[in-house]
Amino acid sequence: MSAEGVIEDEIENEIDFGNSVGVDESTTLFNGQLRWKFGKERKWSLFGQYFDAESSGEAVLTEDVEWQDITFREGTLVGSGVDVAISRVFVGRSIVKNQRHDFGIGAGLHNLDLSTFIEGNAQIDDNDTGFRRSEASNNQPLPNIGFWYNVSPARNWLIHARIDWISASIGDYDGTLWNAAAGVNYQAFRHVGFDLTYQYFNLNANINGSNWNGGVDVQYRGPVLAVTINW
Repeated sequence: MSAEGVIEDEIENEIDFGNSVGVDESTTLFNGQLRWKFGKERKWSLFGQYFDAESSGEAVLTEDVEWQDITFREGTLVGSGVDVAISRVFVGRSIVKNQRHDFGIGAGLHNLDLSTFIEGNAQIDDNDTGFRRSEASNNQPLPNIGFWYNVSPARNWLIHARIDWISASIGDYDGTLWNAAAGVNYQAFRHVGFDLTYQYFNLNANINGSNWNGGVDVQYRGPVLAVTINW
């Protein structure tokens, strides 16, 4: 999966973590999901998802970088990283549901946990301070709305799509989040299937918290191969 990100510290020092400080644009993520259908004709659904994408890397700086009041000078070897973790709970109801089609809408809650770091030999007020690690993090629960659509074109095959969207100013957070996925599932055995999904995640927000006062624009996109279990 590929990752892109621009992080701002106090909305003044904008850093492209991929091009400037060497964060790898390819990342491996964990994506676990659970769905429970209940109610009359099983039209109600409770979804759970945990999504964690962590990228890191290192680079020799081609220009000075200032982050959290610490300056890393041109020519310095620095390490850096970005970690985005999403916990999602979603309740929805099928509006159209039959043997082939399932279309539904609902609402839920995303808990967004975002953290970054830069480390290396640093300066503060033009004085060398040796090796330093500068971190910024924020945790914020956010309500969202979304919908899903599943279609079964043939026995044992399922094509599925889902979109969650947030645009709000809540607590420390002010911005927009998109979390979407589309894929195909093959039910190879009675309770076990195989799934290939394209996952897209985009966060563009300003954050005004005690551990982070700045902005973030990060994007993850790419394929997710999974084993599904149902009963």
